[in-house]
Amino acid sequence: MIDEALIRGFLKRVLEDDAVAEPVNELLFEHVVAGRLHPSVVAETLPSFIHEILNTATREDWQAVADELIVEAREINGEV
Repeated sequence: MIDEALIRGFLKRVLEDDAVAEPVNELLFEHVVAGRLHPSVVAETLPSFIHEILNTATREDWQAVADELIVEAREINGEV
């Protein structure tokens, strides 16, 4: 089982990424500054930003990421 601190840290890092920072910041503005949203609405909305990224990723995107990870692993392993 994955530790909850690791899960929460991962989710926070993903939501801070440039790919979703703008809508996340707008959501937070609506809650913190405008006072229009309940904290539960913020929490319920955040997963949609991650889902959108995952649903948008193509097979080619996943292959490109896999290729990069493989190259990095080979470099760490001393392969060229």
